[in-house]
Amino acid sequence: MRASLEREFRKDNRDVKSSLDTLSKNLVNMTSELKEVQKENAQIRAENASLVSECAELRKQVLEHEYRILDLEQYSRNRNLEIKGIPASDDENLSHVLVKIGEAIGESISDSDIEVCHRVPTKNASQSNVLVQFLSRSKRDAVLEKAKETRFSTQDIGYAQLSAVYINEHLCPELKRLLGMTVAKKKEKNWRFVWTKGGKIFARKSESTRTLRVGCVSDLEKIN
Repeated sequence: MRASLEREFRKDNRDVKSSLDTLSKNLVNMTSELKEVQKENAQIRAENASLVSECAELRKQVLEHEYRILDLEQYSRNRNLEIKGIPASDDENLSHVLVKIGEAIGESISDSDIEVCHRVPTKNASQSNVLVQFLSRSKRDAVLEKAKETRFSTQDIGYAQLSAVYINEHLCPELKRLLGMTVAKKKEKNWRFVWTKGGKIFARKSESTRTLRVGCVSDLEKIN
């Protein structure tokens, strides 16, 4: 009886030891697999961090290219002004109109200052703007500066009807679109100022806050 119990005990002991050996081997395998997974996970995190950094750098480069392209496109317009509010007529003399504008703002304008002056074609010819290209940028800037300081109307330059006249930088189509979006965002977020200078768009929340340059659509996110 005792011998039978001892044999049974030894058998159970061998079974337990075998099971423990199997569990130990499984644990070793699982530990090895876990280390491999952790290693792969670390590699993935490192690759992901590298990709995030690369994407950020690419976004920065794209923005820089967008700025550069817009600056180049706008550069060809740096002697131009666009005048809004001048009534159109079949027999108009735009050179004479420019002389009268110069008198109204206190900055003389003569034919010798002008390279080109013409209407900008639109669907409604009676409301088309006047495009002026000066021979020099310095003269363009002088006229623009005085025009921003002086409010005047069509009656101040010899027209019978009364309407405001606006003189602005001649922006390329993309910057015009961006300016419109900037003005809309300014109103939405209750910012006070949006303006252009040197073919660039700027915004400011208040007189005491820093100036933001809006060079591309993504910059609008900074108006908040």
